[in-house]
Amino acid sequence: MSYTSIYDHTIDGLAPLQRSLIAIEERVTQQRAWNPDIVIGLVQTEDYARAILSECFGVLEVPDDLDETVAARMKRQQILDRDERDFHFLIGESALHHVVGSSEIMAEQILALRDQLDARPHVRIGIVPLNARFVGPAPEFVLHDTARVESETATGEVVATSSRDVALAARLFDRLHGQAVYGQDATVVLTRVLALHTGH
Repeated sequence: MSYTSIYDHTIDGLAPLQRSLIAIEERVTQQRAWNPDIVIGLVQTEDYARAILSECFGVLEVPDDLDETVAARMKRQQILDRDERDFHFLIGESALHHVVGSSEIMAEQILALRDQLDARPHVRIGIVPLNARFVGPAPEFVLHDTARVESETATGEVVATSSRDVALAARLFDRLHGQAVYGQDATVVLTRVLALHTGH
């Protein structure tokens, strides 16, 4: 297990970190990701990504390469067009209630998620509702195949590669998956939250 400070990744801004993720994601055939707080990067709209990353620059006080960083994050999403890969994303409903940027940006993001629910057979998107049962401590994490799990903290990133750690993350993911809603049920949740942002 290794820990890397966010400042070791961001000496020259955030774009190099996003580009490094492209290289990692190119090597994996299966990615499972869970985030209770924000929409997962690979399914973010450009405006949502820009709003999220703008806040990151404000907190981190690192060189501002926002345009490059957003472009790199959008480029990462091209991997979703590779149908030989398997992606499974779980997003906490609470992430959709948080206002990132503005209610208009949130509405656009929720509509984009709704459009993506069944758009690609190899990309599954589940929403874990607010009333889901507690399944154990589960901060955000990403599983790459069955070999590596990454989790961001407030100050950096933890990467674990031991079979025991990866198995733990996989069990948590499976439990969250059991609480998630998909397809039409996910559409109902997204539509309900969308109404909160649009007022109708």
